[in-house]
Amino acid sequence: MTLRVPVDWGGTNDPENLWALCEDCHQGWRQYLQTYAPYAEQISHAASFDEPQRRIGELLKAFAGNWVPSDLIGIVASAKDYQEDYHRRIRDLRFLGWQYQQQKRHHEGPRVKSYYRLIHAEPWSDNIRLAISAEERRRKIAKQQKLRSPGEDDLI
Repeated sequence: MTLRVPVDWGGTNDPENLWALCEDCHQGWRQYLQTYAPYAEQISHAASFDEPQRRIGELLKAFAGNWVPSDLIGIVASAKDYQEDYHRRIRDLRFLGWQYQQQKRHHEGPRVKSYYRLIHAEPWSDNIRLAISAEERRRKIAKQQKLRSPGEDDLI
């Protein structure tokens, strides 16, 4: 069995963090993780938080404006609990006032790879889920009001 998130990065030996891989894939995964060894301390720090949004945000901050591959973001997002849709957790950062760029790279192997770079961070809310829900509601209400407000043609 292979750990998805290494213990020294905040992973556990829980079943959710275990993968059944063949020996070649296991070695490939270990080599891949080694490419991030220079960032092990920052990754471990980011992975220590409870909320996946905070784990992702802290990882982006740790890379100090450099591009972060989405697969590494997925690993850190899943450090405490597996995040099937970690891309949603990245988008949640926008509800908290964070700004980031996304870049797709087409020539780094057989798949298109996505990268993210932090542009602006806001201080963390005491309750991230509540802050995200409040902003989602605010945007939904604003959108409904915009749809209901009469257009210029309706005023004639």
